[in-house]
Amino acid sequence: MNIFLLYIFFAYLTLALQAIFFKGTKPDFVLVLVCIYSFKYGQARGTTYGALAGLLMDTASGFIIGPNIISKALAGLVTAKLKENIFQWNITVNTIVITLLSIMDVFVVYICFETFSKMSFHNRPWGISVMGIINTIIAALVLYPLFNREKDTGFIRK
Repeated sequence: MNIFLLYIFFAYLTLALQAIFFKGTKPDFVLVLVCIYSFKYGQARGTTYGALAGLLMDTASGFIIGPNIISKALAGLVTAKLKENIFQWNITVNTIVITLLSIMDVFVVYICFETFSKMSFHNRPWGISVMGIINTIIAALVLYPLFNREKDTGFIRK
């Protein structure tokens, strides 16, 4: 449970750092944290962490509650399922998974916003979303060593 609370703190911290240091398009550090947590602790815990991290994002945005809860919970679920089925996790697989999850995250959030808030993204330029995805991929590459930490550093490798 202590690790879970530490990761929740990291989610708060990453939201604060994103708000302070990034203007315009921002990397989704929370998505990367959800992937790392789900990779290390499995499907149920990863999905739960994703939902709570998404709740933090939705409450911080001040708009509607739900889009990030759904997208981050799905990211936790998919990461754990992929880890079970992929025999060797390396930087290439990590980058592909983060790319796909980041694209999925954008679409789920857009669909939720359009469905529940009547906010249309039909004419919105896709360059903003593409830059956000690229920034998230770069953040995942920088944070990739966290996927390979051993037991002595506080992370459990299964």
